Amino acid sequence: MLKFMRAHATSWIIKVIIGVIIVVFVLFYGGQWYEQRQSTVATVGHQRITKAEFDRTYHAVLEYYTKIFGRQLSPDLLKGLDLKQQALDQLIDAAVVNHEAQRIGLRVSEAELIETIRKDPNFQRGGTFNRALYEQIVGSMGLDNETFQAMIKRDLLNQRMAHLIGDSAVVLTEEEVKELYFLENEQLTLSFVNISPTAFIRRVRITQSELEHYYSEHKDEFRTPPRAKVIYVSFSPDAYRTEATVSPQEVQEYYDMHREQYQKPERVRVRYILVRVGPEAGPDAVEQAKKKAEQVLAEARRGVNFAALAQKYSDDRSASEGGDLGYFARGEMEPTLERVVFSLRKGEIGPVVRTGHGFHIVKAEDVQAEKTRSLEEVKDEIISQVTQERIKDLAAMHAEDAAYQAKKKRDLRAYAEEKGLLVREAGPFKAGDTVKGLGSRERFTSIAFTLDAGEVSSAFQDGEDFFVLQVVEKTPPQIPPLEAVKGRVREALASSLAHGLAQGTAQDLLMAWKKGEGFWDLVRTNSLTVKQTGPFTRSSSSPPGIGPLGASADEIAALTPQDPWPDDIIEVDDAYVVVKLGAVKEVGEKAYAQEKAAYRDQLSGRKGREFLQGWLTAKKQEADIEINEELFGQYR
Repeated sequence: MLKFMRAHATSWIIKVIIGVIIVVFVLFYGGQWYEQRQSTVATVGHQRITKAEFDRTYHAVLEYYTKIFGRQLSPDLLKGLDLKQQALDQLIDAAVVNHEAQRIGLRVSEAELIETIRKDPNFQRGGTFNRALYEQIVGSMGLDNETFQAMIKRDLLNQRMAHLIGDSAVVLTEEEVKELYFLENEQLTLSFVNISPTAFIRRVRITQSELEHYYSEHKDEFRTPPRAKVIYVSFSPDAYRTEATVSPQEVQEYYDMHREQYQKPERVRVRYILVRVGPEAGPDAVEQAKKKAEQVLAEARRGVNFAALAQKYSDDRSASEGGDLGYFARGEMEPTLERVVFSLRKGEIGPVVRTGHGFHIVKAEDVQAEKTRSLEEVKDEIISQVTQERIKDLAAMHAEDAAYQAKKKRDLRAYAEEKGLLVREAGPFKAGDTVKGLGSRERFTSIAFTLDAGEVSSAFQDGEDFFVLQVVEKTPPQIPPLEAVKGRVREALASSLAHGLAQGTAQDLLMAWKKGEGFWDLVRTNSLTVKQTGPFTRSSSSPPGIGPLGASADEIAALTPQDPWPDDIIEVDDAYVVVKLGAVKEVGEKAYAQEKAAYRDQLSGRKGREFLQGWLTAKKQEADIEINEELFGQYR
């Protein structure tokens, strides 16, 4: 769809608290620089992109493409998408934006950070923030509270910087908005035939020689993955809760050290009216818009209901809500508007303000003064927070000690029995398997495969718990003989042949449809059915009845009555689909008039992101970027 639019447009580091353990840790495992190097994928200036950050981003990118392409996401397509480079680019972009935001003085206060977290529905039960749920989710991500909050703060800062850059650069003409609206909102209907390979399985006949040849050409596909069997000891923070008492003095000290966290910033609830005029407008248009804004302001100051005026005159999408934008703290608005908004008292209406979007009239609907929550109000939160940090520190400390002592003995079981710790067994398992008694533990299994047989791991956190494991047995990958996997080979070959038959039939259908000869004979011979999609817009990548188009979305979006067929068949969910454009329903002027303001805002956001990409490219060329090729090269 992006190609089509261009063609037509003119989101652990354990805190070791005992000095002796820090010393032992450094001496036993080597210098800090080496450890940092091994966990740093790239540096941007003085900012590190850690392996943990990269892993999270990589899996998010993979999940995104899995949703788009479904079963079409083949190894070849994955290779072409270059997910690891996309993930790295995203993180480098974020680091560059973060650096520039800090350079110009943008910041996110502790109060804003806490409010963002408390308002996140993922951390709420019954519409109210639930700290236990929050800690459970953060722990399941393998993060501590400090690391997670640092990530959120960075994301908020990056969002603010991105909006600031993008919003200042958008210039849209009325003609451009209208042209793109009509193009994107045209509704298409397709005629299509779905050809499933499963319908051709019964036609497949396989000889022994074909089976042997297929096996010899695809041996690696039947290679058994490496497996590991381990013993391990777990350290749950909850086991140390009785040791983690918090005194009133400690509560007071924590409150004093984190007082900013409990500050509620001054906030203003804003209503506003926008008389839109772009920066490219001529003097007459600007003067006309200014006069209109001044007339509306005069009505508002005479006592006419501001919300009614917004509904009548505002060109912003908030007009339907009477211009109500909700509450803003400092640093969350365009600076010119912010200066006016925070100079008003409750109920006051400011003067006409000019920005790149036009002329604005703002009203301070409500003003909430800055307030610091009292110690009594937050005492229970502090006790919960300090207790949670303390039990995690205790679990980490005991895990580190166990790892050090077990490494010296080269025997985790002997050490555990000596200390009365419970030793459990897991495996044999392969990478990505669930672990019996633990469930899905990606880090647990991945660490096991970095160790040799007999080797004891360092302490590590996976979810909320800490672990030390020792590999008891490792089985290398093997290619089994044909007789051992004969059924799988036959199934794979039959599927491959059926796909070939289905693909050939689909290509014959498309050719016959284009020529107008033999199409219906092929449909009847193969017991196929011609179906119709429901209407969908050109910007949709998933027509009803067909599903996700993946890489073919651009070509389908570009079909016209004069050229109703794509160049080739398309693959959707392990099947082949032949399509032809049916009806095209154009959008009406009335719909455009109703949706123009909202669409312009949407388009402004898109153009802002395009400008931001150009800005980022220039800034990355200036930045000192170093990639750890050794670590980066380990990803596919």
